[in-house]
Amino acid sequence: MDKEIKQMFELVLTKLDSIGKKQDRMEEKQDSMDKRQDEMYIMQRGLEENAKVTRAQQEKMMYILSDIQGKVTKLTGEVEEHENFISQIRSIK
Repeated sequence: MDKEIKQMFELVLTKLDSIGKKQDRMEEKQDSMDKRQDEMYIMQRGLEENAKVTRAQQEKMMYILSDIQGKVTKLTGEVEEHENFISQIRSIK
């Protein structure tokens, strides 16, 4: 009877050992997934920051473009005034 009990305990210990190994593997996988999730979070933050920088650069370019457009419009008006003035002078001759 002691032999049977010993075999049962050995079987139980074997099962517990295999359960422990499976749990260890699951913990390793979870650690790996946690690291991966952290890396993905860092990448996401970097992409969000990059998007903010790009948006700011685009706004700056729009400001510069608007400034240039205003200057060109002003110069076009001045050129038209000069052309009108030159035409008036030529018509007097």
